[in-house]
Amino acid sequence: MATIEVDPISRIEGHLGVKVTTDVTGKITEADAHGNLWRGFENFLIGRRANDAITFTQRICGVCPVPHGTASTFAADSVLGVSKGYATFKWNGVVGTEGVPEAGLHVRNMILASEFLMSSITHFYHLVAQDYVQGPPIPPWIPYFRNADYASQLLLPAERVVPLKNVEGDPNFGTYPGLSKKLWDAVITQYVKALRIRRLTFEAGAMFAGRMPMVSALVAGGTTNTFESAQELREKLDVFRALMTEVGDFVVKEYIPLALALGALYPKDDNKNNTALGGNGAGLGNFLAWGGFPQADVGETMAVKGGWVIDAAGAAVKGVLLESKAGGVGGVGGLDDAIAKVQANITESIARSHYTASYGYTDKATAEYPGDITMTEPDRTSGYSWMKAPRWDGYAMEVGPFARMVVNGKYPATNTNVVTDGYADIYVKAGALDAAVLSPDLVSGLAGDGLVGTVAGYIAGMKGGLSTLDRIRARALESYWMVTYLIGAPSKDPETSAISWPDATSGAGWAGALRTMAASTVPKFYRDTTAPVGEVHGFGLVEAPRGALGHFVTATGGKIKSYQCVVPTTWNGSPKNGTAATSALYEAKKHLNDGPNRGAIEQATIDVVYNDTPMNGSDPHTIAGAQSGVEVMRVAHSFDPCIACAVH
Repeated sequence: MATIEVDPISRIEGHLGVKVTTDVTGKITEADAHGNLWRGFENFLIGRRANDAITFTQRICGVCPVPHGTASTFAADSVLGVSKGYATFKWNGVVGTEGVPEAGLHVRNMILASEFLMSSITHFYHLVAQDYVQGPPIPPWIPYFRNADYASQLLLPAERVVPLKNVEGDPNFGTYPGLSKKLWDAVITQYVKALRIRRLTFEAGAMFAGRMPMVSALVAGGTTNTFESAQELREKLDVFRALMTEVGDFVVKEYIPLALALGALYPKDDNKNNTALGGNGAGLGNFLAWGGFPQADVGETMAVKGGWVIDAAGAAVKGVLLESKAGGVGGVGGLDDAIAKVQANITESIARSHYTASYGYTDKATAEYPGDITMTEPDRTSGYSWMKAPRWDGYAMEVGPFARMVVNGKYPATNTNVVTDGYADIYVKAGALDAAVLSPDLVSGLAGDGLVGTVAGYIAGMKGGLSTLDRIRARALESYWMVTYLIGAPSKDPETSAISWPDATSGAGWAGALRTMAASTVPKFYRDTTAPVGEVHGFGLVEAPRGALGHFVTATGGKIKSYQCVVPTTWNGSPKNGTAATSALYEAKKHLNDGPNRGAIEQATIDVVYNDTPMNGSDPHTIAGAQSGVEVMRVAHSFDPCIACAVH
């Protein structure tokens, strides 16, 4: 039995550590995830105007400023007379009614979806890849883990088979003279390509955001966009579509196939439906999504629906939050119903956090919203984390792309084929993986290692479940949906398997809808706001790339009295929130969580086998005497934690 600190968890935003306890076999039996730095960001918003928070809160995080700006915009809408709270839908143009102009709604969605694509591509290639691919012996790839920690096909080749063109002046300088000869080469090539693709997402988003990532277009009442003519707007939208078409090709042909292929190479990190060795990182099995991207369609639906699933791998209990503005029968799934459910069910515990007992959103009798709580002095001696513990009706929940995909029925959590529905039309031909859809370079690399058949069979028969790799590939598949929301769904030529995207005049996606609006005149993007008299409570809930994000605000005359952010990693990285003796309610609602209501990252590390044998330093790019911690890092990285966001 041993207690081990894996700290810091690198390649994330902020300061996270995970302390694990192992048994005599090396299996992890307990875990404490701890945020190591208190920031107090919310406190200096007090006294400022509601619109000011949109600018300030984007500085909470350098990776996901747009979601914070969007949540803050929704919150400002709610205290400046534009919405009831939660999310803001389309305005009908009648004074005294809620909503923002349709054009502003589309722009808000386009900016946020561009950020999603940037964040997910960055996460997979530039933050997670180093856990699975042994890169060149230069930063950020070194120091290495043990050679045995990598799939043999993803070890650094002893000798590069196809050298780079290294002569300046050569038109192919810095590129391979041909296709990759091994999978390692293809992966590194994708890594470099991804740098360009993430830049394109920024360029596309900035066309309507003013700049990326810290945007300047968001404001209560809509967006600040102006155009001299409808033609100027149409031309800008055409450029946006061209950029997103290139991003979409990369997502479909390179990002998704590689993310799916990892399971064939790392079976122990996959779910038990695909291998008897699998199951690492399963986590809670409880999922929550606020939902995101209010649409201007006839039903005023959410592109990403809000809801929750308890015990996804068992007798799943599902609930509806926000699906459309009006909702279904009796308003279920509508805006009013969703607001009431949030007010009734969200709490935050500080039982294991570094705060005094008077801090934390825990008492419904005295606190209608998290933002009503007044900050007191931190207590640095109690608890083990600066993160608080948000809970939904007492349940610890996982949030993020995996949660969204499960809640929205786009990724199966248990023993059902993954490549079905919207994906099968692209990736399947004659009942097998259509390799012609994949980039030729990736196919060449797989062929060089004799893996085409193995990976093709694995992907075609892949079953969904709960694991580290399910979390990673759900995020990759979500990127496909983000592109389709923006520019419409791709089509595949049945003969050649060539992928094509809707053209500029199709009206497809939010970009197409906005272009249709600009057929002859420049549409309206903004409406005036007026702060109500007296004290007003409001909040904005959105989906960030990392998961469910909420900004809760109390304002008087448009000025902020209190402000609180409940952030994705505060959910996922939260500490335990009680014990059997002190928190019977939470103990009764833990389901797959067999401890004192662990947070998602903590629970996901349970039962992972940790190798605590020190590395011997035989490879000059490892650290002699150190433990790699790769087992814990893979689990933590799959959540894309952001402690800069999570601790305030």
